[in-house]
Amino acid sequence: MDLLAVSYMLPPNLYPQAIQVGRMLHNLPARIGVVCGQVHQFASGLDCYPDFDEKLSYRLEVPFSPRLSGWTHRLAVYGFPLYARSPDEFKSWVPDAEKAVLAHFERNPERPQALLTFGEPMSDHLLGLRLKQKLALPWVAHFSDPWSDNPFRRRFPLSNFLNRRYEAQVVRHADRVIFTSQETLDLVMRKYPGEWRAKARVLPHGFEPALYGERQREGDDSIVLRYLGNFYGNRSPLPLFKALAILHRESPSLLEGVRVELVGHIPPRMFMNSAYRALPAGLVQTVSTVSYRQSLRLMADADLLLVIDAPEEFSVFLPSKLVDYLGAGVPILGIVPPGASAKLISRMGGEVANPRDLPAVVDSLRRSIADCRQAQAEKRNTSWGNSTVRQQYCADTVAERLHSIISEVVA
Repeated sequence: MDLLAVSYMLPPNLYPQAIQVGRMLHNLPARIGVVCGQVHQFASGLDCYPDFDEKLSYRLEVPFSPRLSGWTHRLAVYGFPLYARSPDEFKSWVPDAEKAVLAHFERNPERPQALLTFGEPMSDHLLGLRLKQKLALPWVAHFSDPWSDNPFRRRFPLSNFLNRRYEAQVVRHADRVIFTSQETLDLVMRKYPGEWRAKARVLPHGFEPALYGERQREGDDSIVLRYLGNFYGNRSPLPLFKALAILHRESPSLLEGVRVELVGHIPPRMFMNSAYRALPAGLVQTVSTVSYRQSLRLMADADLLLVIDAPEEFSVFLPSKLVDYLGAGVPILGIVPPGASAKLISRMGGEVANPRDLPAVVDSLRRSIADCRQAQAEKRNTSWGNSTVRQQYCADTVAERLHSIISEVVA
């Protein structure tokens, strides 16, 4: 099968989207050409797939120059309702990328059998809309996040109106639309006709089993809880700090030998609270952002992995980080609202507590630490969690499912 894939973000650029899309394409049994953004000068995202480019038939890198930068960009983001929002700052990249693709096929008349686009950024889908019309190819549009329904997008009425129009055009003209969770599919497709919804499929992120390496903490009898990722907006470690403060006050012996590591960027303001100040020195430690490959090693070396999300009523998001956690085979505690993440963690056999329910967070944390101590005492060395569920998120399983979806439209 010959495919043309559109993804502004691809390895070696080191973004979660680049890693996940690169993983799908690397494992997909097909001949693939790509159009993407330019590789950053210091990109280092080939530590997972050093042979990534060897898997490609061709790679069309199209440069992008933002209209504004620095403080003028930040000012425009906050002050102008349409700037970088309809759908995003990469919209001006689309005409240049279209020209590059059409010029390529003028030189190489052999056409692919299908078109595959990945958003974020959603401008990738606007390019797909143009190429669908110009090349008349079957088209599969993959959404890593909701578009016009994304609750984290600021609600500027005009930009939201335009995003709904853009999204509707993409959903109407694509032959298949893919979402990373059933919850996201239901949220996005509820406003469209039934015949459009029939084109929708669920395809989760995947993890690569071979990338984690062996556990390195032999002889270390401490209990290590790790959170890997950035905190921003309403996603804060405060529910964790509050729960730890209560355990320290009520059951201090439970926390003896426990170390909580927060790996990634945390705004300083998130440490300015009484709960954090009440914790004993050394209980919570921060670690700067690490490479993707190193993050997987840290996952495998933990005793308990933490997922912490914003205290919403319901969340459709299934972060790629959680799927990476599955591959580590380490117990997971989710301080997350009801929704996609909570459902997956529960299916795996992990603890889940709503960040709005502090007593539930305290109880789940207490049980999780106690189970870590028991596992350490019993010297358990088997992979944690439901193996049947885990296999559904393995990279080769996800790639096989993607191949099947593309085959539907090619046939």
